[in-house]
Amino acid sequence: MKEVTLPISSSCFVDANIIFYIDKLKDKADFINVLEKVYESVYIHEEVYKELSSSSQKFVDNKCQDQKWILLNPLQEFKTTYSDYQLMLTKIQEKLIEVDKRRGKEGSVGTGEIASLAAAYMLNAEIICSNDYSLEDVIVEVPLHIFINGNEESDPVYIKHHRLLDFCELVVFGNVLKRSEVRKFYQIAHIELKQKKPEVYKLCLTEFDERIPAEVTLKNF
Repeated sequence: MKEVTLPISSSCFVDANIIFYIDKLKDKADFINVLEKVYESVYIHEEVYKELSSSSQKFVDNKCQDQKWILLNPLQEFKTTYSDYQLMLTKIQEKLIEVDKRRGKEGSVGTGEIASLAAAYMLNAEIICSNDYSLEDVIVEVPLHIFINGNEESDPVYIKHHRLLDFCELVVFGNVLKRSEVRKFYQIAHIELKQKKPEVYKLCLTEFDERIPAEVTLKNF
């Protein structure tokens, strides 16, 4: 990836797992502000909020009070289109069950991701940031097309799914944080994987090093 200009000028719905990772490191480097430095408009669905720990909920509360992030309440946001929103929730949930069963990962995705995808579709939000891999297939197979900036005269595009590694790549190549700091963040995010499946953990770090090589990023810092 070449150097990128941040923040990305589009709306992004952020999943509980991403917030959890950042909350764990918010006192180190500048992780506390990293999401809004990558995405211009950060949305947290109330279903995602419900999945968070009390510490992470307080983190979200502070961000929303400072008007850095937006906590979305679907009953308020979709007052006149709530039936359409509910219909999309059902479609996404049904497809997710199908995809998870195919991948042997039944029950891997929570209600927060489903609600975030439905809301993103309704609002023509371009991105969902989540480390749940099933979402990519769900987006394509439902399918979840949106219109950039709500312009229905333009060609529809799929909602983009940014996994944790995609997010880390943006943070490094957008010169938000040093590669060494982001790699440590990526390692901590996968600490349980290191304990349970060390070989898979090694593969994750190899993927990080291939996508974000040290020699490429040194010139930026």
